[in-house]
Amino acid sequence: MSNRDFEAFQATSQAMEKVMMALKDDKAAVIGVYGRGGIGKTTLVKHVGSQAKKDKLYDQVIVVVISQSPDLRNIQGTLADLLGLNLENKSEFEFGYERAVKRAVRLKEGIMRGNRILIILDDLWKRIELSAIGIPSCYELQKCNSKVLLTTRRLNVCHSMESQTNIPLNILSEEDSLKLFVKIARKSSDISNSFYDAARKVARECAGLSVALIAVARALADKDLDDWKEAARRLKAAHPSNPEDKRDVLRCIRLSYDYLETDDAKSFFLLCCLFPEDSDIAIEDLLMYAIGKGLFQDADTIKEARARAHSVAKYLQASGLLLESECYGCVRIHNVIRDGAISISLSEDGP
Repeated sequence: MSNRDFEAFQATSQAMEKVMMALKDDKAAVIGVYGRGGIGKTTLVKHVGSQAKKDKLYDQVIVVVISQSPDLRNIQGTLADLLGLNLENKSEFEFGYERAVKRAVRLKEGIMRGNRILIILDDLWKRIELSAIGIPSCYELQKCNSKVLLTTRRLNVCHSMESQTNIPLNILSEEDSLKLFVKIARKSSDISNSFYDAARKVARECAGLSVALIAVARALADKDLDDWKEAARRLKAAHPSNPEDKRDVLRCIRLSYDYLETDDAKSFFLLCCLFPEDSDIAIEDLLMYAIGKGLFQDADTIKEARARAHSVAKYLQASGLLLESECYGCVRIHNVIRDGAISISLSEDGP
């Protein structure tokens, strides 16, 4: 976990303690963490997983992203890879449903043969049948000292997954939002009263969502007081009438986008919304789209354009708009920020 992610995570320590307690509870085989998009659920469970392994609560921690449109074959493949299992088809006569069932059986057998495995299912939008994937039942998980930890935006998804413990992740308080904001913006040591007042107004408009706070703080880190005041004014002017409206985070992403230094960086960022949610985006693929769109015109060779693409990707990560990927040469984009990119793209380029 990066330092920035950990800073954003510190304010959720109470939720972390509750999850850690649930992981130690032998009666809870399925644990749900729920809360609004952009609030930090993924960061929370990944940190919990690392801590649980460090504390030797589990021998293996596996993270699988489910997403809004789950692909059973990909989910099974990811689980198999992380468990070191071979799910290759043994018969050319196995098709469709039959093949998926046999893959699920092999996965379940592999998990049951293991011991103390924590399976993190991130970003569930609806009920998904664990047996169809190959994950053992609650009773069977308890027999092999394993658990499922899931994240979702909706409590009813936790209920539908029959989780024994459900832990809400609430938005940050105004004070925690302000502390995180000034720390990310690197203004905590030398901030004046005028900056502090402006920071409080900006942080308040980020609606307690860490993804919005980080993006806006990064955008304003090197700006002067007038820029901070203008940011507060713009965010307030765009405030939705319904505080639960997702526009409260989209307007923060729009502000961060507007503060990007070059048109190439802006266009490069918007290209990321072409890729499926929760996917690892190869910078090489982005480069090809970028060249097709007419970016990096000042590069004389493909090698120079490639170097520019990697440089812009790092800049967008530093800006809080893209995430690091565990895959070499790739980046990721948070689902909420991807929604913002799509909204911006529609307003500027059309469908």
